[in-house]
Amino acid sequence: MNRQELSKKVIGIANRVLQEKQYVSSIDILLGLGYLSPSILEDWRRGRFSYLEQRLQANLNKLSFAMQCFHQWAKQTGLLLRETAYVQKACSRTIHLKFSKSGQDTIERRYRTHYISPKLTQQKQQRLMEKVEKSTEPVVYIIVIESKCTQCKKDLPKGSFLMMDENNPYCMACTPYKDLVFLPAGDALLTRRAKKYSDKSLIVVKFSRARKRYERQGLLVTEEALRRVQDHSMVASID
Repeated sequence: MNRQELSKKVIGIANRVLQEKQYVSSIDILLGLGYLSPSILEDWRRGRFSYLEQRLQANLNKLSFAMQCFHQWAKQTGLLLRETAYVQKACSRTIHLKFSKSGQDTIERRYRTHYISPKLTQQKQQRLMEKVEKSTEPVVYIIVIESKCTQCKKDLPKGSFLMMDENNPYCMACTPYKDLVFLPAGDALLTRRAKKYSDKSLIVVKFSRARKRYERQGLLVTEEALRRVQDHSMVASID
């Protein structure tokens, strides 16, 4: 694909996304061009690797040109510029996700910029940005390869739970979530109720070698929430 074709494709993607969502971002362009896959985006949002450009399927020259075309189109279209934050909740803190290896502010800002339709009211713009900036919740992993906790050095056998913080594994006892209990997936109604009753909950996933992706296994919820949904289920079965 030559530069003229790439420019035309970028503009086509941007127009389509803007019409669908009333805003468009660099992430939308990368997904539309096929430089970024949804699964890689999810891994990055979960903090499974350090910066996004590391896993993009395009060389830096092509990537830079595509981003340049996108930003020029946005300015010419008269869209409103909003810089947003991409954050991930880790074990005990919030991490700002990086797009580039250098983390240079100018590069990061260009990636973080969203362009919004000026037709939206101020209130709708605010709600939209709150939705976009919603942080990714921390995830618990079921271990498939034996590991060791970074903090307490305890061995973590296969089948046990761990959390990751900047690629460092932590056992649940060394996190703020050590008192949560596991609710296996399978009953959608039970899961929804448990999440509703629990003041904090975490998704539990396990890597499938066959499908080469993380698959949801259940939730960690408070003991009180689990007790309430179990009691509710017992009453319902009696009725």
